[in-house]
Amino acid sequence: MSRLQEFGFEKSRYERPNQKWVCGRARDGQCCLAGPDEKGNCTATAECRPLRKGDRWFCSRPAFMGGPCPDGPLSDGRCCREIPKCSPVRSLRSWRGLTVLLAVAITLAALLVALGSKRGNQVFSPGPLSFAHRSVSNNCSECHAGLEKPAARWLLADASLHSAHDNSQSCLKCHNLGDAPLQPHALPPGRLKTLARTTSGTTSGDRPGGLVLASFIAKPGHPAGQDIACATCHREHRGEEANLKKITNDQCQSCHSKQFASLAVGHPAFTDYPFARRTRIIFDHGTHLRGHFAEAAVAKLAPKLCVDCHQSDLRGGMMVVKPYETICAACHDDQIKSKAAVKPGIAFLGLPRLDDRNLAGEYAIGEWPEDADQPLTPFLRLLLAADPDLRAALDRLQGADLANLPKTDPAKLKAAQQLAWGIKALIFDLGLRGQEELIRRINIIAGRTLADQEKEGVVAFLGVDVVRDTFRGAFPNLSKEVLDYRNNHKSAATQLVPSPELAKPGPVKPVSPDNWVSQGGWYSPEGSFAIFYHPRGHHDRFLSSWMNLTVDAGRTTDPARSLALFKELTVPKAVGYCAKCHSIDESTVSQVNWLAFRPDPAVHGFNRFSHSAHMSLLDPREGCLTCHSMTEAPAQGKDSYASAFATGQHDPAQFISNFRTIDKAVCANCHRPTMVRDDCLLCHNYHIGRFKRVMAHTAMGAALPNSPVK
Repeated sequence: MSRLQEFGFEKSRYERPNQKWVCGRARDGQCCLAGPDEKGNCTATAECRPLRKGDRWFCSRPAFMGGPCPDGPLSDGRCCREIPKCSPVRSLRSWRGLTVLLAVAITLAALLVALGSKRGNQVFSPGPLSFAHRSVSNNCSECHAGLEKPAARWLLADASLHSAHDNSQSCLKCHNLGDAPLQPHALPPGRLKTLARTTSGTTSGDRPGGLVLASFIAKPGHPAGQDIACATCHREHRGEEANLKKITNDQCQSCHSKQFASLAVGHPAFTDYPFARRTRIIFDHGTHLRGHFAEAAVAKLAPKLCVDCHQSDLRGGMMVVKPYETICAACHDDQIKSKAAVKPGIAFLGLPRLDDRNLAGEYAIGEWPEDADQPLTPFLRLLLAADPDLRAALDRLQGADLANLPKTDPAKLKAAQQLAWGIKALIFDLGLRGQEELIRRINIIAGRTLADQEKEGVVAFLGVDVVRDTFRGAFPNLSKEVLDYRNNHKSAATQLVPSPELAKPGPVKPVSPDNWVSQGGWYSPEGSFAIFYHPRGHHDRFLSSWMNLTVDAGRTTDPARSLALFKELTVPKAVGYCAKCHSIDESTVSQVNWLAFRPDPAVHGFNRFSHSAHMSLLDPREGCLTCHSMTEAPAQGKDSYASAFATGQHDPAQFISNFRTIDKAVCANCHRPTMVRDDCLLCHNYHIGRFKRVMAHTAMGAALPNSPVK
């Protein structure tokens, strides 16, 4: 390979690339040997510098320039061939250096401008935001703590101002994740520890290689009580189409002490899945499918398939029960409306028989109907208990026979007198002020002011005329007696009022009062001195309102009498048969379950499943039983479904299911790496708890009532 340039000084015009300036004649190939100086000045004088040997001068022009010139040097030793001055030019290297310096200067200037401006934060953005966060635009301080200042200031600030934990607080402005949002699974450490003990199972099979290697470097697990920043799993600035919720299986299992390869290999067996509590509506699939639906009377009305009673919710995730009118009314409507029942209605107010012989003189009770013979109803006792004095009187009369009082017990006689005048005052006030008085007393019992919807339910359109007409014959002088007793503390002498003669039946048989209100409402059987309520059917507001009012008796001002009323309404064959189907929960909050399970969008559990995505995979002959196999549990006894709803059993966590736990193999049959995806997030949520999606700094409304967590 030939050289590009000769380096001998006698053979080549050697150009030094480290010099900033080049001879102006270099473009013509006639550059001089001396070249310009470091400041760009031409230093050329002559073609050579003669050499003196003895007393003579010799030309030293090199061979590549033609060798010694024929004229030789001048007598004074100067070269005879002078070179005219040129205009040196910058070398290519010099121009490159200047260009780099200029670019650096411009860049530094731009950075200084950016660092000093609030909009300069845009310069340091690592990439575009996801679609969900694009509304933030270029305002970095919305998500990153400390970036509301110019960039020059936060670059010099303490690094803790920009920690991932502080940035997570910005995330929580828009994302509501409960009371422990940065704890593992958004659960308090104690709650998570309890769940870990109850849900962990044994694992088997090989672990992924990545997890095995990671376990050598860092022990699996997470220190108790230590927060996890949002950015640990959710990475932004990866473009509009980035999925912030996508997490790999290795990420999920990095904190788990028990690790496995996949759902089919190593995943713990399902424990009591999908059942976490007893059903809210008391419906025994075993007795209905094997017994009731086979009866001739209901065979034509009975459902033939599971989907006749169940349908998926709007999201397709959960199967919910269809409305009562669609699946239950055909068999149970007459029962709820108490048709052909011995007691079609429930007694609301009634007059008891009192001992008129001993309740005289200083214990006088004024006028009282001689045929009164109704027991003190739980409703009446509770309404009277709104008065503290009457509450004490009722306590003294606990277990006493009001028709045969001991004359040697003044305390009981005085209490019976107070009770009699309390009943008369209640009837007087109801006849005078109507529903207003009834609601006033109920507010006192409840210890709070009832909402409008509750008021409408507990009074159920009870009219003043019903009260007046029912008790007009019992107390002819009620107004005068009650006002004298209140204003003058004067008790009228005890006097039994005879009952008016009942109308004799004519040629046409009269309709009974029970039939008058066959569709529900208030009525008073003739001569009974009592007001009854007949349920209007399913969704009866009166019965449900009073049950809701007294289910948590401990919160009322008279727990004992509130509980007595609740029991009266919930005995197995109570009017309306409410407790026959609607279970009662006493856990963190006591409540009557009026609705079957409905998914609460605010509740996020560990597991999730889409029924709608699997409906096409069911065996046509088995239907839902393809996955949900029924147990062979006995119809009666402690191991039966009904045992969980025995009288007084109100713990929803204690139950016997009609169905077996789903076997993991049912899911793993399809969900395996070579067939259908089986990643953790397909079936599990990370953030667990009850929280709602909210806009920035704005809390959504309260959850709908009676929507317990499954």
